[in-house]
Amino acid sequence: MPTTYLPRGSLVQIYYDGAWVKLTEHNRREFSISNNRIEQVTRMSNGTARKFYVTDKKSFTLNWEMLPGSTSYTVDGYWGAEDLMTFYKSTEGKGTFDIKINFAKTGTNQESTTTDQYTVFCKSFEVTLVKRGAVPFYNVTMSMEQV
Repeated sequence: MPTTYLPRGSLVQIYYDGAWVKLTEHNRREFSISNNRIEQVTRMSNGTARKFYVTDKKSFTLNWEMLPGSTSYTVDGYWGAEDLMTFYKSTEGKGTFDIKINFAKTGTNQESTTTDQYTVFCKSFEVTLVKRGAVPFYNVTMSMEQV
């Protein structure tokens, strides 16, 4: 297990191959959570509207810039770009999987008390090779949607 140097720990964990794995904070950019409301709106003959609310689902988007390909080159030792690509191509990445989001609000790593867990599927995954060399660097965008 790598030593964590960041006081709040990893923001996102994915349940993969029977264990929770942490996604790196190395050059992670914004993490957005948006709500998708599932509803049906119908206009009646008298001009009024009827709205049938079903549920709200969340969408999550993660972005990294200049993310090292190998885990051994990330600042915290958590998943790098190549691990994310392997996960996306795996059977679990093609189906549904669980994620945990660490909303630690203090300076300490409080993953056990401040996490939210969701079952999601990968909506989109984009990888751009930015630099080649002994250590390749990638820009990665990963979007997930709640089941």
